[in-house]
Amino acid sequence: MASIQIYQYFTVTLDGRTVQGGSLSKARNVTLGDNELADQTFKIAASGIVKVFDVAEQEALAGFDFLWIESDRDVWIQSTSDAGTTDAYDVKELKGSGVAGQMGPALVLGTDDTQLQDGTVDLFDGTADTIDEIWVKNQSSTEVARVRIVVGT
Repeated sequence: MASIQIYQYFTVTLDGRTVQGGSLSKARNVTLGDNELADQTFKIAASGIVKVFDVAEQEALAGFDFLWIESDRDVWIQSTSDAGTTDAYDVKELKGSGVAGQMGPALVLGTDDTQLQDGTVDLFDGTADTIDEIWVKNQSSTEVARVRIVVGT
């Protein structure tokens, strides 16, 4: 089985004090159970909305073990569970670099598992579910967003 190696590292210097974390030399490995991988880049028109992942259309990628989304512009990422029935969803903002073709920090998931919350804050007592669809909305009203999604299972 194939294994994806992820390197994560950050550093910042504030008021002469350096804070860092992660590693540039030690990878975090994610094993792909089915040896399936999709790598797509979408151009999303100004203020446009595009579905970039759909389990119903990409059955081989259902139950993904790895997800990587990056964008050159600020976008909203909507993960939907129970698509077509209850349409439960979660929305995250993904910051782009602001420069065409230069990607900002990625959103990375190591599973398609999610938890649909029942409305009680800090109890985490919802119902387990999986991500069925991922939608992206370009926040820019003037610039095209380039969004890359890599999904592995």
